[in-house]
Amino acid sequence: MEEKIKDTEIAIRNLDSVDSFNKYNEHSTINPWISIIDFSKSSPKCREWMRMGFYCIMLKDIHCGDLKYGISQYDYDAGTLLFFAPNQIYKVDKVGSLTVPQGLCLVFDEELIRGTSLQKQIHAYSFFSYEHNEALHVDEEERKNVVEILAKISREINPELDHLNKKLIVTHIELLLDYCSRYYQRQFTSRQPLHQLISDKFSDLVREFLISRKSADYGLPTVNYFADKLHLSANYLGDIIKKETQQTPIEIMHQMMINQAKELLHDFEKNISEISDQLGFTYAPHFTRFFKNKMGLTPNEYRRNLNR
Repeated sequence: MEEKIKDTEIAIRNLDSVDSFNKYNEHSTINPWISIIDFSKSSPKCREWMRMGFYCIMLKDIHCGDLKYGISQYDYDAGTLLFFAPNQIYKVDKVGSLTVPQGLCLVFDEELIRGTSLQKQIHAYSFFSYEHNEALHVDEEERKNVVEILAKISREINPELDHLNKKLIVTHIELLLDYCSRYYQRQFTSRQPLHQLISDKFSDLVREFLISRKSADYGLPTVNYFADKLHLSANYLGDIIKKETQQTPIEIMHQMMINQAKELLHDFEKNISEISDQLGFTYAPHFTRFFKNKMGLTPNEYRRNLNR
């Protein structure tokens, strides 16, 4: 099944089930909830945009084109892992050209993890929501570990999963995701100079946003606003900031808002309502509550202390 995006008129292939993904890759369906595919056993495919209705983890072995995800690209190198959550659209360049991908792919339906601990925490694996060109590049030892875990999962896939099959599969998936989290931390560390620049730029953008009074037009600053300015996903930006500063973007924004509020409170010609508007609060009481929560006293109390 295909649909078209109006602004681009590029068709999107909808693969809404594990079975449909298997059929697309000429792979038999052993169990409708989970599958592991060796792409080398599939015939060449025309490059096209796709929406998949399930979780997907791809281990790409060779360069087979640049995969666009959101507004950016993944560079396919040996040992590159790609992660997709259900209903995300991913895009490729050179639509219609033939490609012969190599690598392995694990796909699993949300139903597989329903009622498990993984269902409760899968959203904590933020790399499923990355929209920028930060695929996970693994070394030989890391790749070997990933392949071994996939092999263990494959051995447990039966037509009808019993309780132990399902438990072991979900446990191995969770183990794989935990290892990928570790590998991403290693990658963050190796790219620290770049990430430090991003962290510094984020702080500069927040400061400029507050000083230039953009809050009066846009409202309170949001992580999504600055992520868009930096051409990053909100999750990826959050992970970078947390790694570099041990604070979340929201914590940094709130601290900078408090600092700006203090500066404005020194101007006694401005009343609390004007300061609230300038910082982006819809109502002055919201600003008062925010300030007191952070400082332990109201804006008026803080201002009175300035005269002592």
